Amino acid sequence: AIGRQLGVNHQTINNELNRGTVRQLRRQKSNGKIYEYSYYIYSYEAGQDTYLEHHRHSGRRRLYYSSKQFLRLADQLMLGEFDDHHYSPQAVIYKARDLMNDGTLIPKSVVTLYQWINEGVLRTSNLDLFEKPKRKHHRTHPRAKRCLGPNIAQRPQTADQRSEIGHWELDTVQGQKNGNDSVVLVMTDRLSRVNITSKIAGKTAHAVNQFFINLRQKMGTDAYYRIFKTITSDNGSEFSELTQVHDHVFYADPYSPWER
Repeated sequence: AIGRQLGVNHQTINNELNRGTVRQLRRQKSNGKIYEYSYYIYSYEAGQDTYLEHHRHSGRRRLYYSSKQFLRLADQLMLGEFDDHHYSPQAVIYKARDLMNDGTLIPKSVVTLYQWINEGVLRTSNLDLFEKPKRKHHRTHPRAKRCLGPNIAQRPQTADQRSEIGHWELDTVQGQKNGNDSVVLVMTDRLSRVNITSKIAGKTAHAVNQFFINLRQKMGTDAYYRIFKTITSDNGSEFSELTQVHDHVFYADPYSPWER
C-alpha cells in the first residue's frame, strides 16, 4: 500500500523498512524490580545511516588491498632500501615487472602509483620523491573581468521590479560559429515578455549598433525612447559599443549573463 501511494515498487519499501527498523528497550519498575520490554520501530535516520554505510563498502575493491607485495617492494625501491638507489615511481613499475611473478598486482599506470602516494597508502611520501617537489606547478591565471559600461546594479528599480513596460533584455542567437554568418538579435521586454527578433549581418558591434540606428530612424527619437527606456545585455563583444547609440544601457556582471 505504501508503494502504491509513493509510486515505487513494494520491494523498495520493504528494503527501506529492513534498513531502518531498530530495536528499542522500555524499562518498567514494578514492586522494586525492573522489567525490560523490547519493541521495534522504523527510524528514517537509521535507514539512511545503514544505506550510506553499505554504499561506502560497495564498488570494485581497490587494487592495493591485494597488492601488499608490490607496496612493500615499491617502498623499498623509492626509499633506497633495496639497493641504495632511489627509484622514481615510473622506474618502480618497470623494476617490479622484472622482480614479481604476478603482474596483475602491479598498477598499469604510474598515475595510479602517484595517487596511492598522495593517499598515504605507502610509506613513501611526496617529500621522498626527488623530482616531484622540484616540478613547477602550472597556476591558472584568473580571467580578466571586463565590464563594458554601467553595471546592472545601477539599473532603475522599475526595471528590476518589472513594474513598467520599456525595459529590455538583449542577446544574440548564433548558428554555425565561423564568425561570418548572420545572427538573430533578440530583445525581450521584462514585464510583458514581448520578443523582438531581427536578423543582423553578424555578431559584431557594428551590426548591433546599425540595427538600433535604423530602428530609431524609423520610429523617431521620442517614440523610440518611450518604448526602449533601458537595455540590459551581457558583456559580449557585439555589445561593446552599444552605449554609443543608446543612452541607457546596462551590463550584467562579467561571466554572469543570467543576471539580465
